[in-house]
Amino acid sequence: MRNLWIATELFYPEETSTSFILTTIANKLSEKYDVKVVCGDPVYDKQKKSENFILNSDVSVHRIKGFGGNKNSLLSRTLRFIFLSFSIFLYLWKNVKKGEKVFIVTNPAPLILLISILKKLKKIELIILVHDVFPENTIPAGIIKSEQSFSYKILRSIFDKAYSSADQLICLGRDMREVIQNKIQKYNRNSKVEIIENWGDVESIYPLSKQEVFNDQSPIKEKIIFQYAGNIGRVQGLLELLEIIKRVKNDQLAFYFVGEGAVKQKMQDFVKEHQLSNVYFDGAYSREDQLSVLNKADVAFVSLASKMFGLGVPSKTYNILAAGKPILYIGEKNSEIDLLVREENIGYSFQHFEQQQLLDFFNSFDEQSILDLKFKKEKARKIAEEKFSENTILNKFYNII
Repeated sequence: MRNLWIATELFYPEETSTSFILTTIANKLSEKYDVKVVCGDPVYDKQKKSENFILNSDVSVHRIKGFGGNKNSLLSRTLRFIFLSFSIFLYLWKNVKKGEKVFIVTNPAPLILLISILKKLKKIELIILVHDVFPENTIPAGIIKSEQSFSYKILRSIFDKAYSSADQLICLGRDMREVIQNKIQKYNRNSKVEIIENWGDVESIYPLSKQEVFNDQSPIKEKIIFQYAGNIGRVQGLLELLEIIKRVKNDQLAFYFVGEGAVKQKMQDFVKEHQLSNVYFDGAYSREDQLSVLNKADVAFVSLASKMFGLGVPSKTYNILAAGKPILYIGEKNSEIDLLVREENIGYSFQHFEQQQLLDFFNSFDEQSILDLKFKKEKARKIAEEKFSENTILNKFYNII
């Protein structure tokens, strides 16, 4: 078998979405290649928790030892990214042979630059799976303040050229493909830009009633629950969402935030300060807990901060659909999730500036809305099975790599 090298920050036994996706892809591609992975040491999950998350024994893994850092500190993560990128580059430089395939994900970002250099030096075939678009994603995250800044323009120019060095770029959605095509066209019109969406675990995640997942004492069991589950981070726009929730007058609704992240404490402080009785929080959950967690929702929030068009497609979307939950999407018009929700009629979609429309939606959510939910729930599960099952999506990777 030919060698296929996979370079990534996160890999098995980490249970974060990037690790889970890359590990599952590696397992599938090991049917076709001798897969060799180079990655960082675990920083989120030191040991696997989910019984159904496995790594094939014929996938070999080399872990870069060293800099761990604080995952919630921007400086610490930046230093880790730089250390890890150079370490992975040096390892590949020593071990990759001319003409072999190298498959990387866009995290850590400095690795994109270094692997583009490796491509020239070693004449490798480079495939980039685009999960994040750097440096564009630094603007909505507030890391770089303006697209007009000198530092941003320099980074943009350097990274555009690095992205364009790939033989193949795999994007998560139609909006991301548009951004990537614009990004590389100045330097290279020959790179193939494909769309392969993320998938939902339709075998392990399926619809359950709230009676099956809530205990009898739960204060929100009988409410219509709008749930956000996942990383409570800077680019989800959740603090802005709380500003709207503060004004909701519909006693039938509850808002339920599950997970950990950089802005969770600020959200909890906001709820306490404004004495919001309709907002609830829960802690981190494992991949194995997703069946019960997702089934506590009637509607699931998927949100991306303003200016995130084409810069990310939340992977949680597809497990939400597997659980048969409609989506309430808050983000840019014509982004992948907005298109999916509207085309398939599996939820509701609002743009960030539509605060009044979103507030009106919450306040007018009534018995008729609940009947509509039943239809949307059935449609969500059907779409997950037909279009976004693991087998369907992995076969796309198998066929084009």
